[in-house]
Amino acid sequence: MRIVVAVLLTGLALLSTGGGMAAIASAPTAITGPVNSVGTTSATATGTVNPNGQATSWYFEYGTSTSYGKKTATKSAGSGTGNVQVSGALTGLAPGTGYHYRLVASNAGGTKRGADGVFTTPTAPVAVTGSAKSVSTTSATLTGTVDPNGLATSWHVEYGTSTAYGSKTAAKSAGSGTTARSVSTAVSKLTPGRLYHYRLVATSDAGTSRGADRTFSTAGSPMVRTGSAVEIGPTTARLTGSVYPQGRRASWYFEYGMTTRYGSRTPTSTAGSGFGEQRVTAPVLGLRTAVTYHYRLVAKNNVGTTRGADLTFTTTGVSLGARTGAVVYGRGVLHSGLVPTRRPAETVTIFAQRFGARSQVAVATLVTVDGGVWRYLARPAIRTSYVASWNGVTSREMVIGVRPRVLFRRVGRARFTTRVIGGRSFVGRKVKLQRLTSRGWITVKRVRLNRRSGKTFRVQLQRGRSVLRIAMSVNQAGPGYLGGISRTIVYRR
Repeated sequence: MRIVVAVLLTGLALLSTGGGMAAIASAPTAITGPVNSVGTTSATATGTVNPNGQATSWYFEYGTSTSYGKKTATKSAGSGTGNVQVSGALTGLAPGTGYHYRLVASNAGGTKRGADGVFTTPTAPVAVTGSAKSVSTTSATLTGTVDPNGLATSWHVEYGTSTAYGSKTAAKSAGSGTTARSVSTAVSKLTPGRLYHYRLVATSDAGTSRGADRTFSTAGSPMVRTGSAVEIGPTTARLTGSVYPQGRRASWYFEYGMTTRYGSRTPTSTAGSGFGEQRVTAPVLGLRTAVTYHYRLVAKNNVGTTRGADLTFTTTGVSLGARTGAVVYGRGVLHSGLVPTRRPAETVTIFAQRFGARSQVAVATLVTVDGGVWRYLARPAIRTSYVASWNGVTSREMVIGVRPRVLFRRVGRARFTTRVIGGRSFVGRKVKLQRLTSRGWITVKRVRLNRRSGKTFRVQLQRGRSVLRIAMSVNQAGPGYLGGISRTIVYRR
């Protein structure tokens, strides 16, 4: 009897001190539940834990495979014997990705893992910016596509004159389907002839998606870009550029000249009515040699006219010019020009061909000064053509006409003398004594020249003051000469 009591007392002592607890403790129960509140980057996992009378802790494991790799913070489920509902936040997720998860519970009796569960984070809607249609001077229709990816989605278009946009259309619904649908919206009150940026934006609970930036230009005055001058020769060149019609039928031409006042232009051509670049080109002819020309491209449509930047080009070869195209016999005419290198110490040869001569003759060899400039003082005796030659290139021809030198003076009362001087004799030719009237010059006497190409003569004039001169017509001057006129004399009777 004593032995039985002792054994019972010993057992009670062991139970009261926990000496045999490990042998009879039970592991917890862990049941993986569904996932709630699934977002693009987070979700809430649920489950049930039964501590089975032991102090129990729990957490969720999760990851993109059954290796998991991540877990929630460890929490207590207490030490009761009933089921405890638990939930944990799964964070750091990627949108549109499949995940595995399970509940894990532990106590002194061991560790239990719930069944593997799976879920997929939702995908933000897909927005694809489309084209701009029906573009006018102040409005356009902007298009695109939206894929809601299964969630209720709204969309709008941002637009403005830069990628900062600044304006947007009213939000519209794209539904909650799983395929892309076409959308479009009109924008108005735009500025004519401006470049606009725009993009499509779609939003759902899964996030916001922005389409690529695209641009369009409202119809307006055409845009132009003056290009380079090519195929430049001594008297010709080809001008290039680009025209952007801006959605209206546009025409174009080049202005050109030796100053920014231009003065000449190419024929007008059409550039169509699109929005893209239209390359244009036009030849210019009859230019002066070794001269700098200004030019610019001009385009216009029914909205307005646009002028491109002023550019310059210089024709090749050696230039030749003169201050006058006619000179009185015995006087000089200054020829000048320049070479395209614009350098000093370049050699220029002047050739002349007198009226009636069969060929040109070299009459001077010159050296250019600073800027490649040369000068030559010619004294032609009869009509003469001149050309300048440099490095095998010849200038355009410059023809200088010659007027006979007509002398006229008074030698007595009502007596006058005249003489005509030139590169040949004018014997037998006639000159006219003329008087200035309110109606202009009138002839009062015709005089035939003697063998010295002169004549002294008497004339009866009306009383009062007379303004007189001697004139020789071009017919009387003869081939190779222009008409000549003397100085005037005032005679009082």
